[in-house]
Amino acid sequence: MLEVQIKTSLPESCVLGALNEILSQAIMEVEGLTKVNNEIKGLLNVRARKIEDLIQNLPSYCEGISLSSKEAKVLVKEHTCLLAHSIIASGCLITKATLDGREIIWNVICDDESFLQLMKNLEETEVNFEILYKGKPVESGKKSKITYREEEILKIALEKGFFDFPKKIKLEELAEIFGIAPSTLSEILRRGQKKVLKSYFRLET
Repeated sequence: MLEVQIKTSLPESCVLGALNEILSQAIMEVEGLTKVNNEIKGLLNVRARKIEDLIQNLPSYCEGISLSSKEAKVLVKEHTCLLAHSIIASGCLITKATLDGREIIWNVICDDESFLQLMKNLEETEVNFEILYKGKPVESGKKSKITYREEEILKIALEKGFFDFPKKIKLEELAEIFGIAPSTLSEILRRGQKKVLKSYFRLET
């Protein structure tokens, strides 16, 4: 059994890109995808401050239900995605998909045979892709857990150019957006970055 993480470009017609624009103030993660006839149905986990407002503004091909004031599940009822088709057709199981700008990071579980078929299918789609990780599945308990607050702050900091060189926004200005002290923001940023790096390098906490 293999765990594979692949980064691909986001197709122009992909509904996930459209949803990412609609849910720009939220953190969106694909929890599952399945193929029904020629269409892909997907389940998303969405986290945001005003989740009810987001649910009410979802397009007609989506159905959402709030789990709490900051979290919801969204079902994408109709979606044609060549990438998802290619991955599922190869015999791989998609366990998660995360949007990163105009790219998607896919987490899949497969065996050697389905992995080779996946590579062939992706090459036939002529999509740009990069294998980020290929190896044994990692125990969930050993993965660094990032909190909603840490993820929210890291996402906004990245979008505002805090990690650019030179910085496009100062720590103090970023702190004002969240209504917290710069020292508190700095601590949250460092803690979140550490967890992300540990997760990326597959290090134990």
